[in-house]
Amino acid sequence: MRKEYSNGEITLVWKPDLCIHSGKCVQGLGDVFDPKRKPWIDVSQASSNEIITQVGKCPSGALSIKDDNMEAAGNEKTKVQLMPGGPLVLKGICEVIAEDGQAYEKKNVAFCRCTKSANFPYCDGSHKN
Repeated sequence: MRKEYSNGEITLVWKPDLCIHSGKCVQGLGDVFDPKRKPWIDVSQASSNEIITQVGKCPSGALSIKDDNMEAAGNEKTKVQLMPGGPLVLKGICEVIAEDGQAYEKKNVAFCRCTKSANFPYCDGSHKN
């Protein structure tokens, strides 16, 4: 599943299945990201640049900015970050090969390290329990 929110300049994409509930979005731009509101994302509450900056801090890649005019640069490095007490986060474009050999291209993905995720091998925030 994916949801898109546009302000006419940018389109913010939210993929709830990737969300690890780190809260960085809410902590950084609480007017845009308010889990008590329906819908919980309102891109009219901040500038496009503020939203782009905050979305860049999303550790799981559940939040991204859609830009149909730009192609991904193939020479960017993929970064790997271990989150304290949480997932292994790969930032950048990577190919994930499933047990059945099926390959999937992913951008910004959080892999579960605690093995408690209902969406294993991807983190769903279960490590917090």
